[in-house]
Amino acid sequence: MPVSARAQALPPYIFARMEDDIDAMRRENRLVVDLGISDPDLPPPHGVAAALVQAVAEPGSYRYPPYGGIDGLRQQVADWYRRRFAVNLDPATEVLITGGSKEALIHVALATTDPKDAVLVPDPGYPAYHIPSALFDLEEISVALRPGNHFLPDWTEVRPEQWKRIRLGYLNYPNNPTGVLAPDNFWRQTIDLAARHGWTLVSDLAYVDIVYQGRARSVMEFPGAKDVALETLTFSKSYSMQGLRLGAVVGNAKILKAMYRVESQINAGVYVPIQTAGIQALKSGMEPEVLSQYRKRRDYVAVQLARLDFQVPPPPATLYFWLPMAPGVSGTQFSRALLHKAGVALTPGAAFGPSSDRFVRLSFTAPLSMLSRAFEAWHRALPIT
Repeated sequence: MPVSARAQALPPYIFARMEDDIDAMRRENRLVVDLGISDPDLPPPHGVAAALVQAVAEPGSYRYPPYGGIDGLRQQVADWYRRRFAVNLDPATEVLITGGSKEALIHVALATTDPKDAVLVPDPGYPAYHIPSALFDLEEISVALRPGNHFLPDWTEVRPEQWKRIRLGYLNYPNNPTGVLAPDNFWRQTIDLAARHGWTLVSDLAYVDIVYQGRARSVMEFPGAKDVALETLTFSKSYSMQGLRLGAVVGNAKILKAMYRVESQINAGVYVPIQTAGIQALKSGMEPEVLSQYRKRRDYVAVQLARLDFQVPPPPATLYFWLPMAPGVSGTQFSRALLHKAGVALTPGAAFGPSSDRFVRLSFTAPLSMLSRAFEAWHRALPIT
């Protein structure tokens, strides 16, 4: 049977492929500690589970939900922005509820681009940013995030003729995988560039609450953002609700209207009890103990990595260490060797961009007992390559 060229152009999704490798090893009764995927293990905020269960029992809870989200959750997202960032949003026109942020990050391309347009993608960056170019016949323009520039894009590297073709660009601060924050002047400069060249800026605010030093900023805090930008939220990282698949997009009303048309054709909305649980999560906020646990893990991992001669500072935000490889060693080579020799799974940097395979990403969404076990096995397996 025929298979489309579009499907064949898609690379295997790195985390699905890693899951297959790990499952194969576990079927051989080998212990594997997965520090590759970011799958929060701590509980959701107090009251979320009860709100979900109560809503499931409500009459009519199994009917089709509103395509753009229930009014209560859209209002709660707007209220959260006002409390958190002093940003005013119209819940009817400037907030859209989605089935997590991953699908929204992909579907926004359908609302903002046409075939042969260009999309701006950071390298390294979340793997989903690469999907629109493969699925929707777009040109991908990669912009490097280098340590020497604090893992911020240097916009002077984008050529004038490229700006003419760019219609969409992704940014993610606090940043996955590097853990850095972006300064205010960077956001102002980027909003100005988007306005001048006529492209939609998408700020992926997945790690807004997981900050140890400094403060996460919303792009919506800056003048002119609503004219050019959208921002995606996810309930996965802050609230450990990743299995429920709940997110939101806020910002430019015109683009959100186009996104609504796309989403209503592809999806049937998010199950109402899940949205009800989301209302409770936003009211409660991320539990302080959750951030405290992540901080303890981060500090423990930093000490263990230093013992392994990785001289990297603890990240100021997110759930990751971005580890540079020794000269001549690729992240793909290192992560494969570590998995098979020590049973420790990390994500090769190549998953995040074509220029990032001299790094690997370590996620600390595992309890300290498992982190300890992973580093003990890592030490025993030295040298890795």
